[in-house]
Amino acid sequence: MKKFLSVIFALAVVFAGAFVVYRADTAFAETDREPWNAVIVAEYRGDVCRYELAKHIKGRENESESRGFYLGRRARARLADGLLRQLPKRAVYEYLFPDFGDIAEHFEYVCRERIDATVGFDAKGFTYTAGQDGVSVNEDELFSALLRSDGKTTRITLPLVYDKAVTVAELKRNTVLKGTFTTRYLNSGANRCFNIARSTGSINGITVYPNETFSFNNTVGARTEKNGYKQAKVIMDGQYTDGVGGGVCQVSTTLYNALLLANFIPSASAHSLVSSYVKAGFDAMVSYGSADLTFVNDTGYPVYIQGVIKDKSVTFNIYGVPNKYRVERESVEVRDKFVTSEIVDKAKYPELVYTDQTKVVINGSDGVKSQSYLKYYIDGVLTESRLIRKNTYKRVDCVIARGYAERPIDDAQ
Repeated sequence: MKKFLSVIFALAVVFAGAFVVYRADTAFAETDREPWNAVIVAEYRGDVCRYELAKHIKGRENESESRGFYLGRRARARLADGLLRQLPKRAVYEYLFPDFGDIAEHFEYVCRERIDATVGFDAKGFTYTAGQDGVSVNEDELFSALLRSDGKTTRITLPLVYDKAVTVAELKRNTVLKGTFTTRYLNSGANRCFNIARSTGSINGITVYPNETFSFNNTVGARTEKNGYKQAKVIMDGQYTDGVGGGVCQVSTTLYNALLLANFIPSASAHSLVSSYVKAGFDAMVSYGSADLTFVNDTGYPVYIQGVIKDKSVTFNIYGVPNKYRVERESVEVRDKFVTSEIVDKAKYPELVYTDQTKVVINGSDGVKSQSYLKYYIDGVLTESRLIRKNTYKRVDCVIARGYAERPIDDAQ
């Protein structure tokens, strides 16, 4: 503050010439009232603080010509205007009205910092904490009141400035459900169910911050036995085979579709075979170290991902700012139906003796050529149809092994 005042003293010399006769604009007869004096009484809920210029310039009278202590109201206002064009406000206020800061200091107990409401998100869902508005003394209004004073006591209600905090209601408006998608795995074995639940749990409760890139592989981690994953059917080289982490691709696919419906277009890879739990062209194959599912949060606000396992179904809910569009998915496909053939192989399948004993050796899967579209609606009106993918899925014919001998007829029957 001393440095500010030194600068102001130097600048004030420039202005002083206009105020050599400090009462030039205030012709008045000598009376008990001193028109140059500035007196205000600020009141807040019964508490008052009086400021009187005459009491604060004692010992500083030799500075009166440059600092305008004895100027009339209009001349002081002009001096203030000139100084405020070049110097910080608080320094000018103290320069023209010494100890000006005592007023705000007196009411310091009224002031408080702004605290915005906060949102928390984890595997259990959302929690909200209320905030409070910031409050400070409006020093600009106090200064203006002093400039208006002409020797008479002016009473004012303490002027305050409110810094509005972010409210819980505002946060809730920006944490709405943007998209949701569910797939089911009713016929899956225990290991596959376990892998689905484990990987979903790794994603549940994740927050993706503005401009952050979400990576499925980085979030879930390697699907290895060391990381707790189990053996289950996976698609590899166009065939169903046993592998660690089988079922995780159903999780990534479910998340992928929830993100599409939430107005994102993630980066994803297709399987070699068409999936049974989602439309062709809307799957998302992941493989740690090679194929990933990613998206960038470009909404400007956090995005929250919730994963739910219930009754052999997996659901992903995406929360954040409201969507501009309602999104629907459409798959246009051409199918090449698989055919089924039978084999008899005594050496390879010795357990299959009778013709009514069978075993699926190779699961059949249709060949599919698909085009995937997203349809964008506003107020029920289709505004855009966007092609996002073209995929070709391999056809795999079904092979069934059967026993070689007719079952003997039970004479007793």
